[in-house]
Parts: sequence; structure tokens; C-alpha cells
Amino acid sequence: MLWVALELPSLPLQVAERAGASQVPLVISEGPAQRPFVACANEAAREAGIREGQAVAAAKALAVDLRVQARDPGAERETLERLAAWAGQFTPMSCIDGQGIALEVESTLRLFSGHAKLASAIRRGVLELGLHAKLGIAPTPLAARVFARAEARGLQVRSCLAQGELRERLANLPIFLLEWPEKTLARLTDLGVVRLKDILELPAEGIARRFGPEITLGLDRLMGRIADPREPYSPPPRFRSRLELPAQADGVEALLFPLRRMLAEFEGAMRGRGAGAQRLFLALEHGRASRTRLTLDFASAEREADFILSIARERLGRLTLAAPTIALELRAEALLPYVPRESTWLPGAREQAIDRDRLVERLAARLGRGRVFGIALANDHRPERNWKVGAKRARGELVPNVEGARPAWLLHRPVKLVEEEGRPGCQGPLEMIAGPERIEAGWWDGEEVSRDYYVAANSRGETFWIFREHHGAQAWYLHGVFA
Repeated sequence: MLWVALELPSLPLQVAERAGASQVPLVISEGPAQRPFVACANEAAREAGIREGQAVAAAKALAVDLRVQARDPGAERETLERLAAWAGQFTPMSCIDGQGIALEVESTLRLFSGHAKLASAIRRGVLELGLHAKLGIAPTPLAARVFARAEARGLQVRSCLAQGELRERLANLPIFLLEWPEKTLARLTDLGVVRLKDILELPAEGIARRFGPEITLGLDRLMGRIADPREPYSPPPRFRSRLELPAQADGVEALLFPLRRMLAEFEGAMRGRGAGAQRLFLALEHGRASRTRLTLDFASAEREADFILSIARERLGRLTLAAPTIALELRAEALLPYVPRESTWLPGAREQAIDRDRLVERLAARLGRGRVFGIALANDHRPERNWKVGAKRARGELVPNVEGARPAWLLHRPVKLVEEEGRPGCQGPLEMIAGPERIEAGWWDGEEVSRDYYVAANSRGETFWIFREHHGAQAWYLHGVFA
């Protein structure tokens, strides 16, 4: 087996700044309400001299414009759950592990052409989510996590792909990377056991007797001597993501950056399920329970972040916000099977249909659905009535079968033709090529027609669709022109 561990350093701060880095000093506080201390500090706060572990009161003395945000373990857990759901696109075995996630990737290495390209895709994808992660690769999940934690602390580490090289790669790493109880780590340090190679050389019986069996059990799992089963994360049947903005956004353009990160998360989560959504709900929170709600509808299930963002940009551009936006929420209540688009040199009918659907959706987003129409066949044999203007025809809708030739250009009203020696003419005498085709309809609505239609051409090669009326004077009329 091969595991990839992702460690998210300063996770509480990453949760707070995922929508964008704060330009003012920001700290995450925890501890007693009377004496909170700094758990994490952003770059602006560190430049002001604020350090982790410092009292919040002392930190405020160093930066008068300091923002203090209480740590939210629930939000951190939710972030890790959404990250595990997003990572499902790389492997079905994705689980939450400490301050990060762990992925079993042995079965999917060939799909990504090796561990190097897979690791690169994971790193790139995590950055698109607005997060920062350090990766560790090893044959056991615990060893991969140790490597990831070591890299997060700036230690020199090398990925390990083979079980036989694991002991050598772990040997010089400090034991505190195992996250054992502080009391246990302090006792080991007093004994001069500071690196993993030091404790691996000690007899297992003595370690279990002095420090407890859970320590030897952890070492066996670290080295792969016993199994370390993990439970894969099972995402909920719906999708929901919420981001608080680092500052109030007065316009729509400022919302596109955090929205792009939310859609990247949505796309990754849907790839892991082989699903998409035909309807997305976007809510812009303005404070005091005030919201602007937007519904994004698609002709078929979609998940591609770039396409959805292009639709959302058009829809948001037509909005006038009554108040600044402080947070975004994206929801998909119904997840549907997604049929991926195939990249082909010569696109077939299915690819062209998808392109047409997306063009209609972009036009509707820009102009409004009430201003984009299609032309569809109507259930009427009268040529001027067998088409209708309306929404784009749904897939699978039955339309009437029309027999005979039909011109590409149908006149809005038939034009009466001049007869020459008993024959109809249009820029010269017309010669009948095909016909007659009898059309009799409309008796039920008071607009009855009784006509014989012909395809006719003149000496110049122009082809027309003409008919002769059976009522009244039985005159000839021009009704359409063939290309």
C-alpha cells in the first residue's frame, strides 16, 4: 500500500483566511475567556511582532488595528471533511487524520501516471481551494503523516515508496512528530531518546512496560508490522460550502475570487462521486439575516468550475446589491449522474449538442432567460403555424414528422404571384419540379387553408416554394425560398 498524508499547518488561520488573506493583523485566539492567548497569527500580525502563545492583551498593545477571532473547532472539522470529500477524486480511500487527511493511492497510481504527477495534482488542487498543505508519502498512513508534519516544520525529508526503506527514512526525525502525550515525550527526552532511531533500537517489551502498550502499538503501525485500518470518509448526499470574506465586499467583482475557490471544491467533490448538479443555489450574506439569493439552472448536470463561474459572473453582473457582502454560501440539493465531455478532434453530435446547450445558458445568463428563445416545431400542418418561439426544446421531446421539401426561408406572409399565360412567374416563368403536396387544415379554429404546394424554379436557377389556393380566386402564392 502507498499513502499520501496532507498536513494543514495553522489550520485555524487557514479556515479564517480561505476566502482571501487579511490585509490587517489577524490572530486566532483560544484558552480561557479571561486570559486568551494567540494560537495562530497571520503575516501582518507577525510583522507587528505578535507571536503564537502570546497573550491577546499583549498582542493588542503591539497592533492597535488587530483583529481577534476565536478558534472554531467545528469550522476546522467541517473544512477537513470538505477537503476529504474533494480528495475523493484521487482515490476512494480518503479519511480525516489529525490536522489533515490521509489518502491510500496504491490503486490509482497508474491513473495519474505515477506518484510524482499525483502529488503535483494534489498540491495544485489544494492551492486552488485556498488552502496550504504539506505532503508526506509512505507505505503506512502514520509514516506518511510523520513525513508531512516534518515538512510542515521545515525539516528535510524524502518520500518513501518501499517498505524496506522506511526505517532509514524515519531514523533521524524527532520523536515529537508522533504526537504522543507530552509527559511521555518529556520522559523519553530525559533518557536521551530524541529521534525515532533511538526508540526503534530499544526492546519492545521494555518500552511497553515503562511507557504503556499504546506506544509499542503505535511504533508497530508506524513501521507496518501490524495493520492500521482507517475508515474512509463518507460525504453527505448534498453539497454545501460557506466562506466568510476577509472584508466586506461592496461590489460583485470582489466575490468572484472566493466563489472560484468554492466551485473548485464543488468540482473536486463531484468528480469523486461521478456526479454533477443541474441546479445550484448561491447566497450572498449581508449581515442581520439579510441575503441575496441566486439560482443557477443548467440544461444538464454540470460540475466544471470554469463554466459555472462564467454563468455566475454574468448573473451576478446584472445584480444591484443593497448592502456589502460578508459571506458566500453555495449549495446543491440534488446530485445527478454526470456524463463527462470527451475531448475529440472531430466532435460528434453529442459534443455539439452540449456546446449548443452551454451557448444558450451563457446567453440566458447575460441577457436574461426571458430574452433568449429557440425555434421548435409545432403540431400544426399549416406552414405558417408549424413552428413556435419558446424555450429551448428539451431532449427527448416528440415533434411532428413533416413530409416533403421545406425551404430554409419561409416568408412571414405569402406573396401573390403574377400569372403569365396561365403559369405562375417569379422573375420569369416557373417550372414545377416537385408536387403537388396537398395541405388542408385549420377548420377547427376558423382559419382553414386548402392548398397545393409545389417546388418550382425559374430560368435563373432560383428555387421557390409556391402554392395554389383552392378557395376564392385560386391564385398562386410564393411562400418560401430555397437556399
